[in-house]
Amino acid sequence: MIVREATSDADYDAWTCVRNRVELRNPTTGEDLRKALRLGPDLRHWLAEDHGEPVGCAFVNRSSVPGRAFVLPRVAPEARGRGVGSELLAVALEYARELGCEVARSHVDGADDASVRFAERRRFVEVDREVELVRPLAAEEPEAEPPSGIELAPLRCEHRDELRALLVTAVEDMPVAGGVGPELVDEILVEFDEARFAVVAVDAGELVGAAGLARYGSRAEALEHAMTTVARSHRGRGIAKALKGACVHWAAANGYRELVTWTQDGNAAMQAVNDRLAFRQGEISITVEGRVP
Repeated sequence: MIVREATSDADYDAWTCVRNRVELRNPTTGEDLRKALRLGPDLRHWLAEDHGEPVGCAFVNRSSVPGRAFVLPRVAPEARGRGVGSELLAVALEYARELGCEVARSHVDGADDASVRFAERRRFVEVDREVELVRPLAAEEPEAEPPSGIELAPLRCEHRDELRALLVTAVEDMPVAGGVGPELVDEILVEFDEARFAVVAVDAGELVGAAGLARYGSRAEALEHAMTTVARSHRGRGIAKALKGACVHWAAANGYRELVTWTQDGNAAMQAVNDRLAFRQGEISITVEGRVP
């Protein structure tokens, strides 16, 4: 078995194929990988091959949590227990050290006991959990009803400065272990720029909330919620529910069959909003961290 860096289009397609055999609910494409490489100068990918057959993959990038590298090794089901994951993780941690990071962060499927044990044996410890929430869509969904005095409108170019200011406070308030860096604001702005649908809440001409829907990997029938956020001054008034309700209505009207969102385990307020909109719990993703040797 060899582990080598993925550098060609053929490598990226093979990398994607291996990843999609593990990440069944969120398949991606080679083009998504190439786009990520264009946007992330520190992003690297590796392939593990056994007699020329791809059996594992990994990527490393700087985490949105300051001082961390994000590493994600994945091994095809039939190749587990043969040291593939260990080799991929060793290469990933070596690169994390080159980036100057002292801590590596990763995600482990909470239902995959073998992967949880793999992380534990390598002294990665749980620091957070993210919950997948899923909303099957009917052919017709009701229109959203905003609270009194609030108008829902499509996101437009002239909203960009107000949206950025709103996202700055949203990122500050994210309940993420270790906190997140301000550069995440620009990443979320890109998500809104590329959203299939984006809606804002306006109060007397002031933007006080925003939500959007993005592609969910290569799944044509599903969309993922981008950031849903409400200004601190307007929280607790039902604006988030209205924004997400507008997303539900638009997605159903445009032929989508499922919405997916992820939220931190400790974000009780947003989980309550999703519960009122009939989202149901799906997978659990455990965030783990370990020291970079």
